[in-house]
Amino acid sequence: MNQTQQIKHVSKPQPLPQRLFGAAFFCIALTMGCNATTQRQNLLGKAAFERGDHSQAINSFQQALNRDPTNSDAYYNLAACYYQLGVRRQNKQFIDQAEQLYRQAIAYDDKHIDAHRGLAAMLIETGREKFAFDLLEGWRQRYPQSPEPLVEIARLYQEYGDNRRATDLLADALRNDSRNVRALKALGHVREAQGENQLALENYLRALQVNGNDQDTIARVAYLQSQITASGQGGFASPPRYGAAAPYLTR
Repeated sequence: MNQTQQIKHVSKPQPLPQRLFGAAFFCIALTMGCNATTQRQNLLGKAAFERGDHSQAINSFQQALNRDPTNSDAYYNLAACYYQLGVRRQNKQFIDQAEQLYRQAIAYDDKHIDAHRGLAAMLIETGREKFAFDLLEGWRQRYPQSPEPLVEIARLYQEYGDNRRATDLLADALRNDSRNVRALKALGHVREAQGENQLALENYLRALQVNGNDQDTIARVAYLQSQITASGQGGFASPPRYGAAAPYLTR
């Protein structure tokens, strides 16, 4: 369970990863004016974390919060950092602190997709599956016309093997927004899990019509096209676990 936007040349199709949880994905809000310092500290924190300097990462994210105490991305970044450290070091205090930070991110931005996903993933990893479902269902009830909560709930159902329920939820998400890239990609993942590679390919191609620079989708299209061409009926590739996403720098 688990998060640069540069497009790589896909020279060889690759299957989907089996499990991506554990990688920390950071949000960097592209803002101007007085928030430029906050943005810079978030970037510095991400870079520090990627080179293994966790203390500097936490310091940079904390400086971002000192500059802007309501910055939901900084709360999310700190949460992701503390949670990964807590898991690696088996430090319950860090994990508890991460949960508080995820909840603060949501408190300052109730539509923060990554904070909802991160908190739900953490709740599942700590044996609180019902609370994860309740969290996302509450989000959906607050924003019934938004496709984003539906996408996250669908991915959670897929994680637990209920592809039919996941498909229904994603159909609802696409009725709310037929061009929602996350819903199209998630439906592609479900189709792959069911061995319906041609349908999955169609979903990914629709996603690329909306965002042609999505590296993850480009890779999936290349992989499926090669499988379909080679076999005439497509191969099978396992979808990512709940919380997985292509890495990115901005939302």
